[in-house]
Amino acid sequence: MGEPARVRSAMEFAITDEALAARVIDGDRAAFGLVVGRWRDRIVDLAWLLTGDRDAAEDVGQEVFLRFFRRPEAYDPGRPFAAWICTVARNLCHDRYRRESTRTKYQTVAASELRFGPQPLPAPADVASASEAEAHLREAIALLPEKFRDAYVLCAVRGLSYEEAARICDCPAKTVSTRLARARKRLLVRMRGWL
Repeated sequence: MGEPARVRSAMEFAITDEALAARVIDGDRAAFGLVVGRWRDRIVDLAWLLTGDRDAAEDVGQEVFLRFFRRPEAYDPGRPFAAWICTVARNLCHDRYRRESTRTKYQTVAASELRFGPQPLPAPADVASASEAEAHLREAIALLPEKFRDAYVLCAVRGLSYEEAARICDCPAKTVSTRLARARKRLLVRMRGWL
């Protein structure tokens, strides 16, 4: 009759992203659904960090998967899928940003949007201070030059290695390292008094 859902789920998890993407290229719609399930939240989070706008991030996430659905052959199965899909998301964020006439479309995210699930209730003064510091940090990240912001978000926030970030940014790992160091210096200057 078929395998139990738990066994099927474990088997699906064991399939690499690259193998799933190859199945999508071959027309497997179920594989596409698995790719979306695995990557949707990560892509939206990455886009949110790059744009600072939750609605824009959702739009970018939809566009990434729409593009992959329409043209799955754009992915080269010989390359890491993670780098490819993050690059598509990053490029869409940059394209969206370039289309906007000003940076005002990318407002900082309210701290209340960043917390999920039940949280212990801190003191009101602590809440106000933390919210202000968080908003200031998001604003400082948004004001970084694009290349520095990409390096900072990919490495410091998302935890990618320099090599992984380099594949996404299409530059040498040493360049990512330099951009990250410069981003951190600028953030430290902007965050003086908040840390």
